[in-house]
Amino acid sequence: MTAPVANGHSQETVNIATAEIGERFAPLRIVEPQAERTMLTSMEKYGQLTPVAVCRIAPGEQELLDGFKRLRAARQLGLAELSARPFDLSIRAGKATMLQLNRVGRVISGMEEALVVHSLHHEDGLNQVEIALLLNRHKSWVCRRLALIERLSDEAQQMIRLGLLPASLGTELARLRRHNQDLLLAAVREHHLSVRETRMVVNSLEHEPSHNHEAILRDPRGSLSPDQNACPAPPEEKGLSCEMKKVLRRIFALERSCLDVALLVSRTDPIMFEIDEEKRFRAACGRALPSLARVDKELRGMATYGKMGDP
Repeated sequence: MTAPVANGHSQETVNIATAEIGERFAPLRIVEPQAERTMLTSMEKYGQLTPVAVCRIAPGEQELLDGFKRLRAARQLGLAELSARPFDLSIRAGKATMLQLNRVGRVISGMEEALVVHSLHHEDGLNQVEIALLLNRHKSWVCRRLALIERLSDEAQQMIRLGLLPASLGTELARLRRHNQDLLLAAVREHHLSVRETRMVVNSLEHEPSHNHEAILRDPRGSLSPDQNACPAPPEEKGLSCEMKKVLRRIFALERSCLDVALLVSRTDPIMFEIDEEKRFRAACGRALPSLARVDKELRGMATYGKMGDP
């Protein structure tokens, strides 16, 4: 399928009044406060370095496709105009172009991809096959992105859009029932939970039986074990030989590494990956299993052998 950019893009760059640039597509991008501040500082110091992209969907109607941080910074700085690349596209093609413009370097997040797919499906009335053709993606990719956003409660979606929650936390919230998501978000506000603490509570809710959920949400910090996800303490080395110190340090490093990987994998949702990336992720997990089985065998054998020096 020919990409929308190829047909709708003119190489011209024009100056457009900031007041005339619409933000119809802004709800499909997630606000990142730190990135907004960085852009404001950059434009204040250096000015506009790259043009924004706009979609001319009708005469005199120009909607921003790419450069939302630049536009907001320009308005805060009182800039009258911005340099822009115009695209002559329909609204549907404009949404597709938003993804294509940001595909290189993966600037757009998986959650934002999900927002675009959801918009094409529910606002533009396209089915999954039509969306796949428009975006030049596999139907399963569309299905996975659609499932991600539809599993999130309305409140969670809004908080992520506004930058009040990191987009990465959305994939973890989506593992919970929508009702529990809203209850957890209320607990986050009431108890001022950090992102790390919120992730730990999500993990507890996912693995604890449902009859424990009310107690967890009522006292989220109290429900977390003090040593949950904690790193092991380094071994006591006083009086040990150099060889024993070396062995214990390697085992200690292994223990920390295993905990780090376990936590990372538990927070990783394959739905956020491209199809080929998911295959590589699952293959990497599979490759690690024989090595882990070998380590498990050796450690168990040594742990159950008996006291050191026994015949």
